[in-house]
Amino acid sequence: MAEKGPVLRVEGLSKQYGTRQVLRSVTLSVNEGDLKVLIGPSGAGKSTLLQCINFLVLPDKGQVFLDGREILHTRRRELCAYRQKVGMIFQDFNLFDHLTALGNVEIGLTRVRSMKKGAARERAVMELERVGLGEHAGKYPAQLSGGQKQRVSIARALAMDPKVMLLDEPTSALDPELITEVLSVIRNLVSEGMTMIIATHQIGFAGDLANEIIFMEDGAIVEQGPPAKILTRADCERTREFCSKITSPYGESR
Repeated sequence: MAEKGPVLRVEGLSKQYGTRQVLRSVTLSVNEGDLKVLIGPSGAGKSTLLQCINFLVLPDKGQVFLDGREILHTRRRELCAYRQKVGMIFQDFNLFDHLTALGNVEIGLTRVRSMKKGAARERAVMELERVGLGEHAGKYPAQLSGGQKQRVSIARALAMDPKVMLLDEPTSALDPELITEVLSVIRNLVSEGMTMIIATHQIGFAGDLANEIIFMEDGAIVEQGPPAKILTRADCERTREFCSKITSPYGESR
């Protein structure tokens, strides 16, 4: 029986803004059930990489493959189908302020997947309950805490039945006491086998759950490997220097 290939694969992604090279020929692959964690200093290219994978930013060079098939962003219908399968969670939630939590989750189901209103509502309620927000379904974003808003955005992505989820610093806009509730939802998704790539500074979380940590700097992957190695005995001096400033000891954020 042939070995199953990666769910998501990117090859040679590069992006330049003016004279600044933001991504430098980045290549990585993600297998089903993987949790890959991107770490690195600000400006390392982590967010741009995630945005290029989802074609929210168009790479200058490189290819993206889902289940072995290259995604061509110029084919609009194909790109729309791809984005349903590769969900994106942003730092700033990106909710519709005029819609309730329920409405924010429903809208993609009715407008993108053309589900009937009743079925979409049932699915939206289920996903809000999945992230612990069933009792807040009727509230508008202005009535929700930052942690609750981020959980709504996760529920919205989950409703589309993604094969892969990309999370760009999902807790960076939250007060410290609200971070735990979002990380708890992500932990549950990991236990359910969701395939994810996360850019985060929550190193304790990354060390506990990731199967691989990827250290980026200056638009390139410097080193990648299991958490215990990258966080405590990395091969590259720059990786060791960075990790020594953010972990004390292994698994605990400073």
